[in-house]
Amino acid sequence: MSHASDIDGLGLDSKQQRNRAVVGSSVGTVIEWYDFTLYGLASALVFAPLFFPGGGDLAGMLGAFATFAVGFGARPIGGLIFAHYGDRVGRKATLLVTLLMMGAATTIIGLLPTAETIGVWAPIALIFLRIFQGAGAGAEFAGAMTMASESSAVQNRAYIAGFPGAAVYLGMALATGTFALVSLLPSEQFLSWGWRIPFIASIVIVAFALYFRLKVKETAAFEAVEREGEIRRAPLVQAVRDHWRTLLAGMAIFVFALPWTYVVGTYALSYVTGTLSVNPTHALIGLIIAQVLTMPAAPLFGRLADRIGRKPVLIGAAIFGIAYAFPMFLLFQTENPVLVALALVIGLAVIQGSTIGVSAAMLAELFPTSMRWSGIAISREIPVAIVGGTAPLVATALVAASGGQPWLVAVYLIALSVVGLVGITFLPETLVSPARAAGSSAGSSSEAAATDASAEASARPTEPARR
Repeated sequence: MSHASDIDGLGLDSKQQRNRAVVGSSVGTVIEWYDFTLYGLASALVFAPLFFPGGGDLAGMLGAFATFAVGFGARPIGGLIFAHYGDRVGRKATLLVTLLMMGAATTIIGLLPTAETIGVWAPIALIFLRIFQGAGAGAEFAGAMTMASESSAVQNRAYIAGFPGAAVYLGMALATGTFALVSLLPSEQFLSWGWRIPFIASIVIVAFALYFRLKVKETAAFEAVEREGEIRRAPLVQAVRDHWRTLLAGMAIFVFALPWTYVVGTYALSYVTGTLSVNPTHALIGLIIAQVLTMPAAPLFGRLADRIGRKPVLIGAAIFGIAYAFPMFLLFQTENPVLVALALVIGLAVIQGSTIGVSAAMLAELFPTSMRWSGIAISREIPVAIVGGTAPLVATALVAASGGQPWLVAVYLIALSVVGLVGITFLPETLVSPARAAGSSAGSSSEAAATDASAEASARPTEPARR
């Protein structure tokens, strides 16, 4: 059952509030993905020799990528805990807490002594901070998706939801660019102190994000549910009980989309510079280009989804993933920096650009306000833990098992893309007709409130309010 009408009237905040909500949700996403991208880059290039020495190159790389995966194991735990409070206490307060958690963990990672100084306590401390970072990040993007979607009008919801999606790649590009600059240092200085600079510098981005997030008001959708006494005592439980089919189909979207992010954005860097012989700086430049081009791609694909529907765009993305997996690795194997960069651009800008904002709008429209953050968090963060953060580890193991060849990784990506395609086909189209969208945006605030009250009332027979 679609709940698009549940927010169609309630997205009509003032233009200033809508702009602040988009900026406030996006800047938190920047820090989330700045942090996570830094950790992924450091896992590929730094953490193995500094925190996991003595076991050989493969063992050290597997250890570094295992800590990368640990953070994703913490994501659903933090995501579900904070989603509970986001649906009960409010979007704004919860997002402030998640922002501070992520920023503190990343800054402290930049100050950690290595295994040479404190021995086994170095990887233990790294793992602890990674868990803390993951718990905060697990709620951040689901909350940003919720806030942006609730603050937008129906006729441009996927477009607006694309901005937090674009912010993902702004954070990635900032992290990759900063890391590329410090990697130009002599190797000894880079491994000694240069790698720490991007981590410590994250405190500046946190301060910037905190400034904007404090200016954002609570969304009108949440305030209306709170005013009407529709806050759920256990929104997570009710989302699972009443919307389990939607949750399974929603998870399938991210089972497909997320591994592409981490294979292209994290593992590919290790593969082309380690297994192959691409210059690390050239590989980083190619990745930065891909991330920069994904920024406009996300809202542009959102604009397309606002015109033709959410499902056609998502289905097209899954089909493209099935078709592109083998050609991507063929481009990598040329070891030509331009073709490697092209492979990275296509992998991110097309597949991620077409899924990240569109899926946000669609999921927001599939869950009622009282459990929207919970529904989005369950749909996204469980796949993140299972197939997202583990993707570089799985890819490393598959290439090692096949004697340095990447074809099993391509098969792995194809299989997950098929899962996504099946899940998307089971979801209803949530885009309303253009005439209805125009009527929703033209209504007054009082008419919007009446529309929402009617939508809530119609939902109650199938979704009884349990407190």
